[in-house]
Amino acid sequence: MTTLATFWAGRLGPIEMASLASFARQGQTIVIYSYGRLPDVPAGFENRDAAEVLPAREVATYRKEGSPSLHSNFFRYALMRETDHVWVDLDVIALRPFEFTEDRVYAYENPERVNCAVLRLPKDSPTLAALLAFGPGQRGVAPHITGLRRARQWIKTFGRGVRIEDWPWGSTGPRALTTYLRTFDEIRFAMPRTTFYPVRAGRFERFLTPGDLADDSFPKETYGVHLAASVIQRRLRETGGPIPEGSFLWRQIERARAEGFAA
Repeated sequence: MTTLATFWAGRLGPIEMASLASFARQGQTIVIYSYGRLPDVPAGFENRDAAEVLPAREVATYRKEGSPSLHSNFFRYALMRETDHVWVDLDVIALRPFEFTEDRVYAYENPERVNCAVLRLPKDSPTLAALLAFGPGQRGVAPHITGLRRARQWIKTFGRGVRIEDWPWGSTGPRALTTYLRTFDEIRFAMPRTTFYPVRAGRFERFLTPGDLADDSFPKETYGVHLAASVIQRRLRETGGPIPEGSFLWRQIERARAEGFAA
């Protein structure tokens, strides 16, 4: 049986609870790693010490956004090294059981890029070895930056490189993953976009559009739907309103609450 795992910093919110509820409906749980106990972890879900996988003095964040997604990337790759678990972001809504026999689990999010919201890499993967080189305080140039842009960054920093905390958003996540998968010819194992990312980037407002999407809106090969929570939350901040009633996200949250997954 496939073991699913993730990392979380802070309190579990409505989107995370909706994600957990969706997996519970499929008869699955997720091991949630954290530094310190998390309050309100639903019954049946295990909360484990993140230091078992990646000891750390503090959670690394992108300096511009203040987001712990940087540390999540460090942790996700360490999880591949230390366990055989499949990583799952807590903004994924499961539509069927996440059972995989393959030692590589990842999918395109668009024709050019693979996402890491759902990820497993074998321990001997050269892509994983490259990703494991990332760490807090590291200096360099993000691997997806090439050509003149790359040369300019090295020149601008007098050959020292940029602190990883100041790299562009996604540089240690989907962009790095895709770059290394291509470099080491592991991109050929990537599954189709519809596996986990059936809603295209740039159209995530559909999750907030009343009456637009439902569980049966997606192809039969879709395991789950990545909500891109950071994009959705930014959109909600821009509009200043609540999650629209009748939208896909609203229904997922309301269903989770009715099932006892309240944030």
